Amino acid sequence: MTKSLFTKAGWAVVVLAALGAAGYAARDNLAALVAEPVVKVLAERPAQAVRVTRVAFVSGNEVETYTGTIRPKHEASLGFRIAGKLVARLVEVGDLVAKGQVVARLDDTDARLELEAAMAEEAAAQTDLARAQADLVRSRELFASGHVAQAALDRATSAAAEAVSRAERAERMRVLAANQLSYTELVADTDGVVTATPTETGQVVAAGQAAVSVARTDALDVVFALPEQSRGILTDAVASAELWEAGGKTYTLTLRDISPDVDPAGRTYRVRMTLTAPDAEATLGRTVTVRLANEGGEPSAPLPLAAVLNDGTGAAVWRLAEGADRVERVPVELAAVDGAVAHVRGDLAEGDIVVSLGAHKLDPDRPVRVVETAATPES
Repeated sequence: MTKSLFTKAGWAVVVLAALGAAGYAARDNLAALVAEPVVKVLAERPAQAVRVTRVAFVSGNEVETYTGTIRPKHEASLGFRIAGKLVARLVEVGDLVAKGQVVARLDDTDARLELEAAMAEEAAAQTDLARAQADLVRSRELFASGHVAQAALDRATSAAAEAVSRAERAERMRVLAANQLSYTELVADTDGVVTATPTETGQVVAAGQAAVSVARTDALDVVFALPEQSRGILTDAVASAELWEAGGKTYTLTLRDISPDVDPAGRTYRVRMTLTAPDAEATLGRTVTVRLANEGGEPSAPLPLAAVLNDGTGAAVWRLAEGADRVERVPVELAAVDGAVAHVRGDLAEGDIVVSLGAHKLDPDRPVRVVETAATPES
């Protein structure tokens, strides 16, 4: 019986071992069956179609572009020299005005009354002066004939001198009143265009309060914001402005001033450049593209902006060696961006082939297939 039990136990062990061996074999076969198609699928992934361009370095002119606005070089806020009630504003924003043109009027009732009173005072002073001078003449004749004393002559002389002074004062008061009346009309002191009208008819304005703003049209500036890190380019830059339109005209610029303080929000400086020889097309408020070109810099390669990728580790491009089917990542430095063109520097050589479209979607582990070679963009 003991032998029978042993025999049964031995067979059980043998059967379990056989089953285990069969299970391991099945597992290995299953793994092989699963792995083989995966490897095959990876190997059969199609090549990526790419468009490429060849690297062509250009002169080391650093070009930076900004958006600016044409503004007047001289703009004055015109205000009345006296206080009063505005009864007429004769211009609107955008109107052209000529030098000497009346642009607004105040109620002149009080000013006219003051002028009339001054004229009456002047007439009375002239009458007193004539009487005093006649008295002086008679006193001199009487004194010469011995009919009056020296004291009487002195009194007549003093009265005549006083009358002269009163007449001069009355004349000046009349001139002052006439000036005050003329100040009820606000006159443009230069040719220009109205840029603001902060007052309305019926409003009581104070002396010196801005009533109309007029900008001269014969001298224009271009105003734009310059990033803090680019301030140094203004030292030797050649500046130009191009109007925003098809075939827009280009004008040369000269630096007028730059704000001493940087804008705390945008970290930019406000730059004003004088527009050289403006014409009828360069009107106030128009938008321009400001180009700052600094010669003598390190050469750079203009590439389509889509060729440059940045995944957080710095700018780079994908380079494709001659005859290769895999791309390699090449770190680059962005020298400037001009619209859809990026000027880059880095470990690139003249004639290198770089992917110019879809750089951010490329998988460097997959082969590539060139379907188009694009021309090098113009700088």
